Amino acid sequence: MALVERPALIRLPSMPAESWLVAGLLAAVAFAVAGLFAHPAEYGLAAVGCVAAGAAFYEPRLVGPLLAVALPLEITKLAFPFLQTRSELGGGISSPTSIVDAGRLMVALAFAVWVVRPGRPRADVVPQSALTVPLALLFAVYAFSTLWAFDAGGARTETLRLLFSLGGFALVPFFVRDRASLRWTLLAFVAAAGALAVLGAYQQVTGDFFWNEGLGRFGERRINTTFADPNHFARFLLEGIVVAMMLWSFVRRELRWWLLSPAIAVSLLTLVFTGSRGAWAVGALLLPLAVMAMPIGRGARLRIIGGGVAAILVTALAVAAVSPFFTKRVNTFTFGEEALGARPYLVEAGFDMFGDHPLTGVGAGGYQAAFEEDYYAHKDPKIKANITASHTSAVTIVAELGVIGAVAVAFLALRWVAYVRGLARSHDIELRTLVLGIGIVSAVIFLGSQTEGRFLEDPFLWFFAGLAVAIEQLVVGPSRAGEA
Repeated sequence: MALVERPALIRLPSMPAESWLVAGLLAAVAFAVAGLFAHPAEYGLAAVGCVAAGAAFYEPRLVGPLLAVALPLEITKLAFPFLQTRSELGGGISSPTSIVDAGRLMVALAFAVWVVRPGRPRADVVPQSALTVPLALLFAVYAFSTLWAFDAGGARTETLRLLFSLGGFALVPFFVRDRASLRWTLLAFVAAAGALAVLGAYQQVTGDFFWNEGLGRFGERRINTTFADPNHFARFLLEGIVVAMMLWSFVRRELRWWLLSPAIAVSLLTLVFTGSRGAWAVGALLLPLAVMAMPIGRGARLRIIGGGVAAILVTALAVAAVSPFFTKRVNTFTFGEEALGARPYLVEAGFDMFGDHPLTGVGAGGYQAAFEEDYYAHKDPKIKANITASHTSAVTIVAELGVIGAVAVAFLALRWVAYVRGLARSHDIELRTLVLGIGIVSAVIFLGSQTEGRFLEDPFLWFFAGLAVAIEQLVVGPSRAGEA
């Protein structure tokens, strides 16, 4: 008996691949011409976006590299005058910002490519991995928290943001489908980190702040480039350094000396300029671990660690000689745990929220509203800044999601550790090294979030988790991914 072929879910007229590229270029020209008469920055961004869209439809494997370049451009939130909010940024931002930015537009573009020109079965967008069930459980906790949240609007916002992050997590391995696209994506990420590090050095020299000008006032200067918060920019630089180190042994000599080496050097320099004490501590802890993960000899590892420590000390001394603010930031380490930014009064308030609502918490996104409404008495009067958002992600989780959420996050964390360990057993040296690097990057994000906030909200957490699933597909094959 002959099988009846099912009709395709979506039937669209076929178009030559080149037509997408031509359409993108024509639209870019139109926006570039418009930029000559009004709002050149916004129209220039639109022109670049059109070229990116045309390139992504022409070659879907470019989605990964384009996403790696778009995610750090938080400053693009200023370019969209709708869906405005400041709740997700922090860092002293006063100007209106939108929930729309280049990174989220790139995820939307990836979704459009998935619909129109996927290049593989669309059902493959659902990762068949060990992470799927705990992620679904975590989303369910967020969704149900909207029913009892202290701040219902904040809970809905956080739930939608998590949904968008999960969409990006699913789309990354769908388009990063082979070793070449994996390398393109990681190299694009390093290039973005290096470019923003150069921009940060320029910002340090000139004092030209593109936004959040308060970071350069009162004799202080904390570099943030395209990020709202200099702490998050510092974390991004650390991630770029780790990725560059993991790629070192698997790229051509020209890329090592013309991309990876300069990116590592300038990122380390600009990391000093960010003034992020938490990132400095995390880097001191995890960068040596990244060196140990490199597939090189023991002697080479010791030379890299020794040379790196010497270079950092020389750089720190040189910066300290010309920047009293840097010396002041370093001296604050004598304050103990408070130096890392985990403000004790915010931690105490979070534990009180958990004590008052142990099972469900105050609801996703409800910490700040609950603090300002019911727990403001915890505010330390010695601290002049009116900081009411949690800076410690572990406390945020238990305060907002209670025992239910803490169990869901712990389940996901345990599954993630086991997942990375399983992939790290691969006999493919390159893939094993890259997955170890992704594990270290996730540790950078988690540890950094204990003093700077933004853990599950961090878009790079989901970006690298998606790359881990892409590596799994390369290790065991798309049809067997998730069975190992």
